[in-house]
Amino acid sequence: MTSRNLRSKVVRAMCVPVAALAACVAAATPAVAATEVPTREGCGYLGWGEYRHCDGGSGSRVDLDVEDIWGNLYRYCVGPGTTNLQPVIRWRVTGAWWNGGVGCYPGFEGPA
Repeated sequence: MTSRNLRSKVVRAMCVPVAALAACVAAATPAVAATEVPTREGCGYLGWGEYRHCDGGSGSRVDLDVEDIWGNLYRYCVGPGTTNLQPVIRWRVTGAWWNGGVGCYPGFEGPA
């Protein structure tokens, strides 16, 4: 047996198991891009006039202070989930935070 034949046999002997392993790994890996779950939104002011109230399943409602672009403050009550604060406030909403109030009726409550 020549050194060339020996070398080709060694290369084939090493490549076949490596190729088989690569094929098995590729077949076992799920298609992550196709089934990727979107990242969960955070709680609090999300920007663009949206506020997400995370209540942990209690169904609580909370009072917010909402600030517009001119620094005016308004009261807004929100329930669990994401609420768009912008439709009832004339100027651009720039921030919102919990003011300590709970158990209110959801909706716009007027100037603070």
